[in-house]
Amino acid sequence: MVLAMLPKGGIADWAGPLGLIVHHSLLLFAVVNPIGNIPTYVDLTRELEKKERARVMNMAVVTALSVVVVFALVGDWSLAYLFNVNVSELEIAGGILLFIVALHGILPPGQLYQHPKDRVMVAVFPIAFPIMVGPGAITVTIITTQSIGQVLMVLTAVVAFALVYLIAQNAHRLMRLIGPYAGTMIAKLLYIFLAAKAVGMVLDGAGAFLGQFFPRVQTPP
Repeated sequence: MVLAMLPKGGIADWAGPLGLIVHHSLLLFAVVNPIGNIPTYVDLTRELEKKERARVMNMAVVTALSVVVVFALVGDWSLAYLFNVNVSELEIAGGILLFIVALHGILPPGQLYQHPKDRVMVAVFPIAFPIMVGPGAITVTIITTQSIGQVLMVLTAVVAFALVYLIAQNAHRLMRLIGPYAGTMIAKLLYIFLAAKAVGMVLDGAGAFLGQFFPRVQTPP
């Protein structure tokens, strides 16, 4: 009876601008995927002191939010005119970078990779980009901005990254709940999925790029 009295459609359809912000912030939050990246955050900051880890996460979230806001404001123009690249090229480049990050996480530390001690470096790369904000988040930002406008997209980004901040700042506490050994196993496993996602990004970008020159043959229904 109560459900029948509610307006039809999702929250984005009946709650006005607030509904649009909630709906799209949850979408952006899902793309950023801070819950799935908790082991990655922990692994990349495990050699830092507690205060340094907090500063790294603060800087990473602020950097990632800044990137999203910039692309919300000038995304279309910057890709087309300033950098002269398209979304498919961005997917390929981001996928390659993400694969390198995943490879470093899977292999044992040593000659190939050392966790960076510079908190600015680890905050900006790889946590802020491409883990928090990769080509997927940038693409969603540009497309959503075209749909709801720049002001609502900026507010959407603020709401989404407020949630990301809460999870990122408590990543080590959440990992302690499952123990160090299980946490390490989960981190390595998720790095494998991160590598697979990176390969998928490269393939998607390459497919979109090649599709400009070799369009698919449309078969009649």
